[in-house]
Amino acid sequence: MTQLESVRSGIEHFVSAAAEAFRVEAAVFNQESSLFFCTPTYLKKKGNAVHYTFIQDVIVNGSVLVTEPGKMPSCIGCRFNEHCPSTMEILCCIHSGTEVAGVISFTSFTKEGQKRISENTDIYLNAITKLSSLIGEYLQQFSGDSTAADTEKLIESLMSLCEQPLLLTDPNGVVLRYNQLADKILKFCNVSSTSLRQIFSEDMARRITSGNDLFEKKASIGENTAKVTTRSIYSQNHLHSILVRLSNEFYENLPESGAFERLIGSSHAFVHIQNLIKRVADSPTPILITGETGTGKELVARSFHEQSRRNKYPFVAINCSSIPENLFESELFGYEEGSFTGAKKGGKVGLFEMAHNGTLFLDEIGEIPTSVQAKLLRVLEEKIVMRIGQERYIPINVRIVCATNKDLAELVRCGKFREDLFYRLNVLRLNLPPLRKHPEDIEELADSFLSWLPQSLSLPRPQISPEALAVLKLYHFPGNIRELRNVIERLVVIAKGREIRESDISRVLLMNEAPCGNSHKKAVTVPPSPSAPADANRRTKQSMLRAQINSTILQVLEETQGNKAETARRLGISPATLWRKLKEIAAQEKK
Repeated sequence: MTQLESVRSGIEHFVSAAAEAFRVEAAVFNQESSLFFCTPTYLKKKGNAVHYTFIQDVIVNGSVLVTEPGKMPSCIGCRFNEHCPSTMEILCCIHSGTEVAGVISFTSFTKEGQKRISENTDIYLNAITKLSSLIGEYLQQFSGDSTAADTEKLIESLMSLCEQPLLLTDPNGVVLRYNQLADKILKFCNVSSTSLRQIFSEDMARRITSGNDLFEKKASIGENTAKVTTRSIYSQNHLHSILVRLSNEFYENLPESGAFERLIGSSHAFVHIQNLIKRVADSPTPILITGETGTGKELVARSFHEQSRRNKYPFVAINCSSIPENLFESELFGYEEGSFTGAKKGGKVGLFEMAHNGTLFLDEIGEIPTSVQAKLLRVLEEKIVMRIGQERYIPINVRIVCATNKDLAELVRCGKFREDLFYRLNVLRLNLPPLRKHPEDIEELADSFLSWLPQSLSLPRPQISPEALAVLKLYHFPGNIRELRNVIERLVVIAKGREIRESDISRVLLMNEAPCGNSHKKAVTVPPSPSAPADANRRTKQSMLRAQINSTILQVLEETQGNKAETARRLGISPATLWRKLKEIAAQEKK
């Protein structure tokens, strides 16, 4: 039994999904040039007989690009010589360790497919190379012992490579995984925790989960119409998962809705950020994003990527605070099989390699251990990496974007961050202001959240009263934009379609306990008091919330030297609301 045969089911599922994802016909051949598996159209067009010389040529050369099928030297002697049904073909050798396991092929039989592949040859070559590598790792790791879950992980890796929106669901239509393009076009719902019934109509969701594959069936998604293609993935004759692909036409006809478009705000601060992103997106220079927690640092990092020419390649994000110190080096740079105790079979590709030609986002860069900082600096300077246990360097082309809510300069002074690394990263610096510094954006942000949150929660969209909006604008939001989103989500649940009132806003804000440590000094932090009666504790919170709002009003009034019109403008409220609030403050002071 060949290596491929030992994991046939997984390979068939994976290759079928790859063919669907990349809109090609796919085939796999073993090392003896025998057809191992192919998609139905490939079998119909070319049959079981395979030209031995052609496959052996791929095994020798590693990969072959066939731009003129039937007319290449390797085609001599083939029964399709001079009249091949293929219009274009890309083949790549599959290696399992040091051994050749077979060959994978991407084939087009149409002029449309030929045009698509010829115009995006680099993308398809990169994809099939990575797919062959994934199959090789799969063979080594799971030979004779793979599960449906293992295949699912393989398909997840495939999805990250695909240039089309993809979803992977369970048999009931619950979304398990999705790629960035799917996240981009389905912004109106929380894709990570939703089901097909929250995206499509009930009838379409039922058709998708029936287990019968669909091909470019029209479906409504929000206010748009899409063509949906599905591939059912079976394990031991039972439906295990479903791959859902949305048509290129749908994606291309959508208005831009990526990370950059989710940078909501028209204040001077946010307009400056948007302009800077557009201006330096294509620069290879590292970017350092600073700002408090919740200000949208990762969203800005993704915006730099999406606005650059690197957007067809991976955006790889990692939170440095979540990696144990002893695993940092292996995560960033990867390792070879057997390089240390516990190293998995086949080794591991590091984050730098995964982000090749794309962007690597290092969040919380201030948490990176000092022991790794020197190696990171070398990678940045020399643009090469070496896996642990490897003796050769791997060239990489990666744009580095870092983020932190810490003062790196202070960490340098304390000896916790290398000075040379700090200067290497601190070339293009962007500081994101806290929400309290641009309250005029609160209304626009709230409206944006209200445009999609209700649908994701299967609730009607409520309206927000002017009085309620005024209170929202006067709150300083120590948790910044993230806290505002949290508040809006709670309001949607509480309101259930009716108008959001001022009392709703006050109630929800009182529920928001600001965390200690990172919050602004003016944050309303009222620790729970188990000994005090609940009503008394609530009254205390209400009093402090009113005091905070009043303090905000008076501070801005002082800054404008008593100019009420300018004060109202800065706070983003109407003059009438300001007058009412000042009257309430005066009445409270008389008590």
